[in-house]
Amino acid sequence: MAAQAEDFASLRNTPAWLLVFFNNLFCGCAGFSIVLPTLWPYLRQMHSNTFFLAFVVAAYSVGEGLGGLVVGRLYTRHLAHPKALLLGNMVIGFGAALVFSLAPLFGDRYGPIVVLVCRFLSGFDNGGRQTIEQTFVGQFVPKQHLTTVGSRLGSCAVTGIMLGPAFGAPLQAIRFTVPGLGLFIDGNNAPGLVLCVACLINIFITAKYFNPHASGHVPSHHADLTSDTTTPINLGPKPLPLGVFTCYAAFFAVNLFMASVETITPVVCQRLLGWGPCEDSSTCAYEPSQTYVNVLMTTGGLMSLLMSLIMAFWLGAKVFGSEELVICVSLLVYVASNLMNMDWFGTLPAWRFVASYLLSTFLGGMMRGPSVALLSQIVGDHPQGPYMGTLFAVGALPRIVGPLIFVQLLDWPAPLSDADFPNVYDGPLPRTWLLYGSQVVIFAAILPLLLATRGPIRAHLAQAREHSSPGAVPNALRTPLLDHQDVVVVV
Repeated sequence: MAAQAEDFASLRNTPAWLLVFFNNLFCGCAGFSIVLPTLWPYLRQMHSNTFFLAFVVAAYSVGEGLGGLVVGRLYTRHLAHPKALLLGNMVIGFGAALVFSLAPLFGDRYGPIVVLVCRFLSGFDNGGRQTIEQTFVGQFVPKQHLTTVGSRLGSCAVTGIMLGPAFGAPLQAIRFTVPGLGLFIDGNNAPGLVLCVACLINIFITAKYFNPHASGHVPSHHADLTSDTTTPINLGPKPLPLGVFTCYAAFFAVNLFMASVETITPVVCQRLLGWGPCEDSSTCAYEPSQTYVNVLMTTGGLMSLLMSLIMAFWLGAKVFGSEELVICVSLLVYVASNLMNMDWFGTLPAWRFVASYLLSTFLGGMMRGPSVALLSQIVGDHPQGPYMGTLFAVGALPRIVGPLIFVQLLDWPAPLSDADFPNVYDGPLPRTWLLYGSQVVIFAAILPLLLATRGPIRAHLAQAREHSSPGAVPNALRTPLLDHQDVVVVV
């Protein structure tokens, strides 16, 4: 059993199925962020508007939340088929990415609608895939390693999101027409083709290397099945509702931060700093400033990668038992970074915006892993699929409403002057105090909740440890063989 525990503590001996999950999260999130910076220019190329952009961005999160809820419950009913569910989601994602790249063929009237539907399906793929993978981790990783493994998974996701633009930056120089189709490939729809490649990589790696029925998946803190199939199964105390709500609130916060970083950062850079792609890439010469947003997000990805290494090889093992405090530190970072982004005296210098971004991507990256790991501990040996599905649905909420509200919060304050950035933006110079100040209020409000619930959560986890039975097999880990036996479940 000790050797098995070392599998999760050592990166060199990481199980193959977990390496598959690392790859899937990185490729999926990198593909997502490759598309994101050029989503608005892509829609604008088809004569859409920022109002519709908000719905397109939100559609991804709607699909992500729905995917988490639907697939989480499907997985609970079909525990023996995680691979089939994963591959099914990935095929949906691949088809969505391919059609996304072909949207201009549908014309200015239907092209934006095609983009909307494709983003929804891509979100469904991501939400369902992450729910299956996180539930699988919660079932087969020992509790003392959940934070480390969860942090590594979270870091793969965040690093993929941040580093994706690095792959997208060179695409801004692409300009050619596909013979026979009349499809013009440029920096706006080429990222969709890269997303197709990322989906294919995930499908191939999962199909070839993910074997959920391989031996050695039962974690060290669970005993083997016995011949006595009527032995009561002690699942421990029911999940603490207050603790579950706290984890949901924390996950909401980290996704609100990510929604702000992903969706509004390119808009702020464009309107406030003049950074971003040309309005019409077919008539605009390439300039280095077109890649500044990609460079900024790539640098943030490197900062996140540094934090992931710290969490994976040092801090992750020390976080076990103090997840709430780590979450509080990240919340304080979110508060500080948003305060830095407020234009207190009518201006927001580029250096301060960049410094805030790098600070939040570095220290803010600690929060996601401990949040998911804490929820997994609170749920314990009860079926985790529905809880994880709901967690990702809650995390999708700020990504649904965020894009709809962020742009309005940026536009509502009366501008002090106009901006004129050739080929990039020409219009009112936005104020940022309402956009980022509102986020300060939300993050600051969650802090007291974390501090107030730490005592009850720790008491619940201690009670769960006391009720653990060496001979019990948790309901979440039932195999198809066990499902055909008569089992008395004690809750």
